Parts: sequence; C-alpha cells; structure tokens
Amino acid sequence: MKLRPIVFASVLVCAAGQAAPLLGKEELKARLVRAEEQYDNAQARCKRVTGPARELCNDRARGERDIQVAQLQFQAEPTADNDHKVRLAKAEAVYTRSLIQCKEMDGDARALCRKDAKMVYEDARADAQLQREVVAQQLRSEGTVRERTAAAERIAQAQFNAARQRCEALPPEGRVPCLEDAKTRLALP
Repeated sequence: MKLRPIVFASVLVCAAGQAAPLLGKEELKARLVRAEEQYDNAQARCKRVTGPARELCNDRARGERDIQVAQLQFQAEPTADNDHKVRLAKAEAVYTRSLIQCKEMDGDARALCRKDAKMVYEDARADAQLQREVVAQQLRSEGTVRERTAAAERIAQAQFNAARQRCEALPPEGRVPCLEDAKTRLALP
C-alpha cells in the first residue's frame, strides 16, 4: 500500500534538529495560550464541516496542538524525554488520522489499512525510543561544547586582564602596541 511510506516519512520529521533558544516561563505560557487559541479556532472551523471530514478536521487540530505543545516543552527544556514526547505526538497524530481515513474503507481494505497504520505507528514509536539515546548524547555533547567554550573565554579574558596590567606598567608609548598585541594573541575583539 502506498500510504505506509508517505506516513512513515512524515513521522520521521526530526524534532531534535530544532535549534531554538530556550524559552522562559512567561514566553512558554504565552505560546501555550496561543496554541490553545489556535486549537479553539481550528475546532470552530471544524464545526462547519460534517461527517467523516469533521472528525478528520477535529483530529488534525488536536494533533497539531499536541505537537505544538510538545515542541514548546522541548524548546523550554531540551531533554531527550521532551524530544521523545515530540516524536510520539507526531506519530500519534499521523496514526489517528490514518485510522480515521481507514473508516471510509470497507472489508479487507479497511483491515489492511488499519494494520498498516498500526505498523507505521509501532515503527515510529520504536524509532522514537532509539532516537531518545541519540538525542541525549547529542544534548550532552552540546552542553560540553558550551561549557568548554565558556571556560576558554574565561581563561582568555583572565589572560588579557593580566596582560593589560603588565602593559599598564609600561611607559605610555608602549601601552597601546602592548594592548593590541595582547588582543591579537588572545583573539579578543
């Protein structure tokens, strides 16, 4: 069935690749309120539709809200567990939409569609579980790089301060070249 590769590809959209800055509590609250407002607006739009399309519309709105909330939590606190929640929210949204689309089919086609949707969902859950450790390692690596960079900047600043004190002990005509040399040596702006 052609539905499986398309659905699986849409589930594999990676949440860990987001390089958004950390959100503060107030910003997080504001964005969560905005997500709920968007969900309410989408639900209101869905009321104009009838039948299976309405159920699909409502589910799409719910899935988008769940994904958005999970992504906001990941942006506020980038952890492997929050990345896992984003991946699961995406997989569940695709799975429920697939099940709703399967309702329109009859007999064996419906059973096959449901089975295929379940298989794609289980694959996405397994992938999310595997990616949890990868993301944890990636976040640890990024943290280590930030810590080492900050430490190197502190050391360079301390060395520059020591060099500046030595330069200030020189006669006035030697101070400026001495400071410029220290800045160049320590790669300071």
